[in-house]
Amino acid sequence: MTPRIGAGVIATVAVALLVTACGGSGGGDLEGVADSDGDIDVAFDLPDYFPSDFYLPPEMTIKSVTRVESAGMIALTGTFESGDPAAIQEKMVSGLREAGYELLVDDDIAVFVRNGVGRVRVRTSVFLGELTLSVDIDSWTDDQLDEMRNQFAEEITVPGRATAELGDERLDADGECILRGSSRSFHAEDVSITIQIDETKDPVYVYADVTMPDGKVFTIDAAEPSEYDSSPKQLSATGEMGEYNNEAAGTVPFSITATCDG
Repeated sequence: MTPRIGAGVIATVAVALLVTACGGSGGGDLEGVADSDGDIDVAFDLPDYFPSDFYLPPEMTIKSVTRVESAGMIALTGTFESGDPAAIQEKMVSGLREAGYELLVDDDIAVFVRNGVGRVRVRTSVFLGELTLSVDIDSWTDDQLDEMRNQFAEEITVPGRATAELGDERLDADGECILRGSSRSFHAEDVSITIQIDETKDPVYVYADVTMPDGKVFTIDAAEPSEYDSSPKQLSATGEMGEYNNEAAGTVPFSITATCDG
């Protein structure tokens, strides 16, 4: 069956399909909403654009599914005859996590991300006297989702050690790694070795410096490219370094590898 969209609905939300739980993972009675022309638009399955693996409580009556393609947004609302909002919200969080959605925030509004789907916001509340579940899906790119993951990632500090080779010199130092999603760094104080790699930046931010035993400080030459590798276990970079405040000294090749215990 192909749903018929009334003019009033089109003017308001661009695309609207009102669904029952006969399809997808939702459940409940058939619901329809009349548009301004008195037409009733219904569909018997969740539309194809709605994520097929999305968890919805079987006791929920789906009221509407709306998509605005120009904004990359999908919205779903459903109601319950009875229940506790907090318990339903907890069930939603658990169900989505089991379905593979990554939880970033579990508050009044739970926020999830999933590559290929986007950012998902879920809220259960009493709205206009009805116990209502609201779902908003923003079709963000994987890069945008990675940026969001890093915003909410927990900062972890773990012991680490690094080796720096600068020209013919080699230095080893113990220090600590600071890990926050795809933003990672190593710092050592006794013999100063620093490496910072932030893959959330475009282009990727790579910085390194080395303080030699004689007190001379060398830093990455911003005009020269640096190769890098980054994981929660190890950071590395190679390229050219120049002596700080002494451009006449030229540059020397460097290599830094930091290992993290996290």
